[in-house]
Amino acid sequence: MNYSKYLYSLITVLVGACVTATVVIAQPKPEKNEAKLTTTQLQVLRSIGLKIALPTYVPANFRLSRALVEAGRENVQGLRYLVVYENYDGDRCFAIESASGGIGDLPQGSNSYAINSLLFGKSSLEQGLYGDAKQQTLLSQWLGSQNGPFYRFVGANVTAELSRCNNISPQEAVKVTQSIQYLK
Repeated sequence: MNYSKYLYSLITVLVGACVTATVVIAQPKPEKNEAKLTTTQLQVLRSIGLKIALPTYVPANFRLSRALVEAGRENVQGLRYLVVYENYDGDRCFAIESASGGIGDLPQGSNSYAINSLLFGKSSLEQGLYGDAKQQTLLSQWLGSQNGPFYRFVGANVTAELSRCNNISPQEAVKVTQSIQYLK
């Protein structure tokens, strides 16, 4: 059994059993700017049943570094994925997160930046203290239809997966967020 079939089978069993599981699929270091999912990452993301939405715009010299999938009863958000992008120096990063539910409104930050997404409409990117961050970071309001799934931009230090880097500029974060589209 090859590696991708094994991972797909594992994810299917874990999601079906409703246990908490996190699967991390790392991206091999590309020789050029590569901000696309590998075949294995795409299979794992599709296995949880959420509609996949990712940015079509990623800043120059950034790559998709890893995709994380969580499923289970203990996860308040139900099914969740986090796709992490980082620059080649590893000092700047962000992620796109999706959740099937269990979301709430984000408190307004010290600065707000307007988002006008063709797919999701008007929203905002907030700059403030969110999640695990000890200094100002970026986080967008959840985007999506009333019944989900929901998507958002996640800046540096909001989660443990983004704890070793700094934010991109708010203007770049808005461009990334506005470019989020469903994968076909």
